[in-house]
Amino acid sequence: MDIRRIAHRGLSTWAPENTEVAFRLATECDCFGIECDIWRTIDGVYVVSHDDSMKKMFGVKKHITESSYEDIKDIPVIGGNLVEESPTQHICTLQRYLHVVADSDKYAFIEIKQDLEVEFLDEIISVVNSYDMYERTFFISAEAKTLLRLRYDLSFPKERLQYVHGAKARDSHVPVNDALVTRLVAHGIGLDSRHNLLDEKFVDDLHDVGQSVNVWTVDTEKDFKKVVEKYGVDMVTMNDVRAMI
Repeated sequence: MDIRRIAHRGLSTWAPENTEVAFRLATECDCFGIECDIWRTIDGVYVVSHDDSMKKMFGVKKHITESSYEDIKDIPVIGGNLVEESPTQHICTLQRYLHVVADSDKYAFIEIKQDLEVEFLDEIISVVNSYDMYERTFFISAEAKTLLRLRYDLSFPKERLQYVHGAKARDSHVPVNDALVTRLVAHGIGLDSRHNLLDEKFVDDLHDVGQSVNVWTVDTEKDFKKVVEKYGVDMVTMNDVRAMI
């Protein structure tokens, strides 16, 4: 099977997650796509970070959504894997991420972390277009309304939209179920599920209507074989896309 590997927050086993160095390392790997997470600052700059809080990766008591880009752009990254062995990193903008990915043959997987209105989603698409990456971009999100606005208001191709299941407190232990799959089928949107919340039945149900299934985050050979060989998923999101080849 031709499994598509997605580098989770870049090559985040070998560099601090969601940094330019992690993204550059991922471009050197045999993978299909490179995933990032984005937030909008109060002055309208889209920056890359898994969390709104900057405590974990930057060691400061600031929130991206309450800060201007000028307030946070020079704060160094202090967290993440191999941070001491990596060049000093600062918060990465969406533009910088796209510049790195556009210079490779990889697809961009952009997780939108907020419930954003159409005008802001249109801003993001404009940035993607400025790097000629529209046809090589997937948008993923745990915010269903965000995906529906992309799908219907902005006519973004449904084949490159995926709903992230299992990332929120409300569904972190809730298995994929018939109700969820029925909603995805109704809107033609793919699934990006925590790997241990999925089973083969729902992969088959989505495949029957031509919709894709991605899983995260797969870091053991046992889990990789299960989702690829037993479930037959289309994509596997991994912290180390060089593993289990």
